[in-house]
Amino acid sequence: MGNNVKAYIVTREPSKWPGDVKVLYVPFIDEDVLYLFDEKRGFIEIRGRDKIAEFIVRLRNER
Repeated sequence: MGNNVKAYIVTREPSKWPGDVKVLYVPFIDEDVLYLFDEKRGFIEIRGRDKIAEFIVRLRNER
């Protein structure tokens, strides 16, 4: 069976993320946060635009 993973970036500036990245716009958030929900590993939270961008680049390079 495949692993079911859902990811959401919560941001107040959605235009700063690439078009293929799904974001949730929250105007009052202090910093960007990536929330990952994985059936096997549980919940992961990554805070800060630089760390999130680095994580996305690593994922794309592994494909």
